[in-house]
Amino acid sequence: MRDYRIVYLAAAVLLFLVPITGEYATYLTGLALLFGVAALALNVLLGYTGLLSFGNALFFGCGAYTVGLLIKHFDITAIEILFPASIAASFVVAVLVGFICVRHTRIYFTMLTIALASLFYALAHKLRPITGGDDGIRVYETYIFGHEITSIIEFYYVVLIFFIASILILRIILKSPFGLTLQAIRDSELRARFAGISIMKYRLGAFIVSGVFTGMSGALYALFLGQISPDDVLGLTRSGEFVAMTILGGFTSFVGPIVGAFVFTYLKAFVSSVALYWYMVAGIIIVGIVLFVPMGIMGEVERRIRGF
Repeated sequence: MRDYRIVYLAAAVLLFLVPITGEYATYLTGLALLFGVAALALNVLLGYTGLLSFGNALFFGCGAYTVGLLIKHFDITAIEILFPASIAASFVVAVLVGFICVRHTRIYFTMLTIALASLFYALAHKLRPITGGDDGIRVYETYIFGHEITSIIEFYYVVLIFFIASILILRIILKSPFGLTLQAIRDSELRARFAGISIMKYRLGAFIVSGVFTGMSGALYALFLGQISPDDVLGLTRSGEFVAMTILGGFTSFVGPIVGAFVFTYLKAFVSSVALYWYMVAGIIIVGIVLFVPMGIMGEVERRIRGF
């Protein structure tokens, strides 16, 4: 087996050096890191369990709104309180939603995730006294262990630490017997049943893992951006972007969704600055990837490496 640790170390060093390139590049990279964790969490369902969710914005928004509501209504600004609260909220929602969704597979699972995400999106719009409705919630000053985070560069390093920790934890989870069992279910549900595996239990476990990590990335997104709204964090477009990132980078590769998140984020920033119809361009690119590189960027790279 090839050893990619040097490549990963070099990538980590480059990420630590990003702030020297300026605030805009730091901002874009911070977004890519957060979206990378969300896409990687989605891939726990898509690539490792064989379930396509178009509703992961539900958890992204859950984490973001947990932070926003605690700041708006309770004046809590400490990350060491906000972050665990977002984990707890995402966990509870993932259990409840997952219990409904994992009873079904294929298109039925996908449609259920869309429907439930749309329900939460509608509630965020309608409960204006609580959520701010269309105007959303402004997330102001943030503290971590008593220190006020006053610059985007400081917050970038908080995001980077979260990103690295998430990759390591998800890698351990997916390499564990739990992760290997998910792959067995994906490859042949019938054989897994004959082996005595509780399909529902493992799918629910995968759904919870995906929901919690997506919720954590949403919580930091709210703090990083300083503003949240239903369209931004709960909309179907956001869920679609997570799917696009995963497919673009390659859902057959562990790092594929992360690469997809970086490519998608930077491409979106560039194209939207020179063209009006960003989503049309994104659609053409994704269709091209599906047609000509169906395994995604990293899937194709790994295939070629194995060919040598």
